[in-house]
Amino acid sequence: MTDRNVFVKLPEFWEHAAAAWFAHVEAHFACRQVRDRDLKYFHVVAAMGSSTSSRLVGFIADPPHHGKYEAIKALLLKTFSLSAKERACQILDIQGLEDSKPSQLMVKMQNLLGGEDPRILFMETFLRHFPSRVQTALANTSVTEPRALAEEADRFFLATQQSAAEALAVTLSAPSTVKKAWGRLDAKVPSRRGDTGECLYHVRFGARAKKCVAPCSYKPPGNGGAGAQ
Repeated sequence: MTDRNVFVKLPEFWEHAAAAWFAHVEAHFACRQVRDRDLKYFHVVAAMGSSTSSRLVGFIADPPHHGKYEAIKALLLKTFSLSAKERACQILDIQGLEDSKPSQLMVKMQNLLGGEDPRILFMETFLRHFPSRVQTALANTSVTEPRALAEEADRFFLATQQSAAEALAVTLSAPSTVKKAWGRLDAKVPSRRGDTGECLYHVRFGARAKKCVAPCSYKPPGNGGAGAQ
C-alpha cells in the first residue's frame, strides 16, 4: 500500500499550541508510515480551519515546488508560536497559584518556556527596570548574551537621556518666547482702565456695557452717579 492510499485523519490545527500540534500529527504520520513530504503538506492544509487558512492564504495559493511540508511547518510555527520575549512575559506575569497545585504551576511555566533558554527570564527582568522607550527600542533585539544586552541597553539609555535633556532645555527656554508673544498680544488689547478711570467694560462698550468693575468713574448720560450696574 502506497502513502497515498493510507487514511490519516488529523485534528484541526491548534493555533494556541502549534509545536504540540506538529508533534501530535507527526506521530500520526509515523504510525501510518506516511513518508511522502508532499502528502504530509496536503494533510496539514486539509487540517487547517478557516482562521488559520485566512492568515496563510497567500502561501496556500502558491506553495513552493519543493519542500512544501517543511515550508508550511516553519511558517505555521513562526506565525502561531510565542516569541522568546512573549514567553518570558507570560511566565513573569503569572499571578500565583490561583486554583492550581504547585506541580501544575511548574508544568504551566515549563510549557510556556518551551525549548527556550531559561536566561530569557533573567533578561526580561533586567529590561523591565528601564523606561518604556528603552524597552521598546530593545524589544526586537537579536542579542541573547546578557553582557552584550547590557551594553546595547547602555547605548539606548544614554541616547534617550540626551534626548530628554535637549527637550528639557527647549522647555526651559519657552517662557521668554511666551513673554514675547504675550507682549505682542498686550499691545493689541486695551488697558484694564481708561485714562479717565473707567473700567474695561465701559472703555470698550460705553453706555452699552452690561457689567462694571469698581472702582469705575463712568457716568451714564443724564446721571451724575457712577456707572456701576
